[in-house]
Parts: sequence; structure tokens; C-alpha cells
Amino acid sequence: MSREFFKNLERLAENAQDLIYRYELLPQPHFSYVSPAATTITGYTPQEHYDNPNLGFEIVHPEDRHILQEVMGKRHFFEPVVLRWIKKDGTILWTEQRNVPVYDDNGQLIAIEGIARDITLRKQYEEEILRLNADLEQRVKERTAQLEELNKELESFAYSVSHDLRAPLTNIAGFARLLQEELAGKIEKNIESYITAINDSVKRMQKLIEDLLSFSRMTRTELHHTQVDFTKMIQAIIHEVTIVQKSTANFEVGNLPVMTGDEAMLRIAFTNLISNAVKFSSKVQQPQIEIGSYENNGKTVIYVKDNGVGFDPKLSDKLFNVFQRLHAEKDFTGTGIGLAMVRRIISRH
Repeated sequence: MSREFFKNLERLAENAQDLIYRYELLPQPHFSYVSPAATTITGYTPQEHYDNPNLGFEIVHPEDRHILQEVMGKRHFFEPVVLRWIKKDGTILWTEQRNVPVYDDNGQLIAIEGIARDITLRKQYEEEILRLNADLEQRVKERTAQLEELNKELESFAYSVSHDLRAPLTNIAGFARLLQEELAGKIEKNIESYITAINDSVKRMQKLIEDLLSFSRMTRTELHHTQVDFTKMIQAIIHEVTIVQKSTANFEVGNLPVMTGDEAMLRIAFTNLISNAVKFSSKVQQPQIEIGSYENNGKTVIYVKDNGVGFDPKLSDKLFNVFQRLHAEKDFTGTGIGLAMVRRIISRH
């Protein structure tokens, strides 16, 4: 190679920010070249390296010297070696070294050429990331503990609501029944209708409590994911809903997927959707309910569509809120919790 080529190489090494060196092993270990960056990185001049063949080892932090000894002993060249160095002024920096062996014509190792880079700033960033991750993990643990405590309180509250509200309702229903039995045939029709109204109100309140407790459970219950055959599940729901609601609706079921989800919860969600479709199409002459699926932006959408009374699209944002009813109780009964439960289940998936 030309002299100009080597001059260019030397010029590159002289101007490099990384420390470039050649360490001769024969006949006696010594540095034959150390770039000027040594002064900036270590505080020691190239001449100080030439004068002290052991300086390359002495500047390594005592706790890291075994790493360098292992690399050299096992000749793990080419692999990056991360070490702490102690600068001339006593400060510590992190370096990453890459070494290349030099062999003579007989295959004997005669020198090591290498490059060392100051990675102190990178290590500081890495340590900060580790600290932030540890802090985040601790916060997650604390937040999880808080949520678990809140869940326990919610369970306790749900039990209290269940017990404290059900007991009076049971008493009211019992007294109403006793009145009806004691006064059978002795009271006017309008008074008897009042007792019937009491019983109906008790039943609605009991149903509301049951739905509230179910809605609460949807938040706390752990999901158990399995493969769900939607065709099989929907057909079973249609069969049950048709019997319970005495429906005459015509069901049209299209292609439905097999997907991963909590089948028990998904069954509750689609039972609510299909029951709603049956209820709100019950007053048309020929109820039609369509259930199918389609792909949208890489996601599968499953829909339940009916030809019932529908609702004002302007109110669609309220449709899935708790206690939100878009139709009068006298027209369609319900507690206003079913669709809220559907949204809660789907959002958890």
C-alpha cells in the first residue's frame, strides 16, 4: 500500500474522538501506538502509555480487572468489553473496548490493536432508564395493591347492598302477600290493584339489584380466555332467548368467527344484545333479527341487527350508560343496565 494511504490512516487516528491503540506482546509488552484521544479520555498522554506498558491495565477499575484478564486469557477478541476506567484525576468513566488480534506468519499472536470509546453518558442513560423502570414497577405494584383493596371494598359494599336492600324488599313482598290473602274477596278492585302494584314494584327493584350486582361483578371478575366458537354460542343463546321470551322472531345467522375470549362473559354480553333485539322488535308484525360479522381495518366486527323500534342516533352516546333508557317503561320493561354490562364486557376484551 502507498505511503499516502498510511498517512491518511494516521490522520484519521490522530483526529478520532475514540482512543486507538496497538499493544505489542513481543519481545516485551509495550504500547507502540496510542492516539491523542488518550489524553482527553484518560487524562494520561500517549507518552505516558509508552513509558508504562502496564498503564492500560492499571487504569482499569480494580473491580473490573478480572473481566479484562478473562478476555485476554481466553482470547475472546472481537467481542465488545465494557469496563470502568479511573482517569488521572481520579474520576471514573465507562468505556467500551473492541480488540483485534494480530498474528505473524507462523500464527503466533504478536500484538493487539483496539479502539476504546467513552460510553459514560450512555451508561448514565441506561442507569436512569433502569431506575425509572424500577420506579414504574413499584408504582404499578402500589396501584395494583390499591385496586385490590378497592375491589375488596366493592365486594363488601355489594354484599351490603345485596343484603340490606333485599331484606326490606322481601318483607314488603311478604306483607303484601299476607294482605292479599287476608283480604281476598273483601276489598275493592282498586285496592287490590294497589297491592299488585306493590308486588310488581318489589320485583322490579329485586331485578335492579340483581343487575347492579352483575354489573359490579363484570368489573372484578378475572377473565379466562379460551377459543370461542361464536356460531355455536349464538345458536345456543337464540334457543334460550326464544323460549324465555316466547319470541316469534325470525333469526338469520351469518358467518361467525372462532376467536379468543372469556366465553362466560361473552355469553352474557350477547344474551343481552339478542334479548334486547327480541324485546324491541316484539311489537312489529314480522320481527327480523340478523347476526353476522365482517372485517374492518384488520379487526372482526360482530353485529346484532333488528327491525324493531330503533332509537334516535343523536342519543347513541347515551345508549350504553348505566340506567339509561331511551324508551318508556310502559312500552318496554328493563332496568337500563344490560347494554352498560355489554360495553363493560367488550371493553375488557
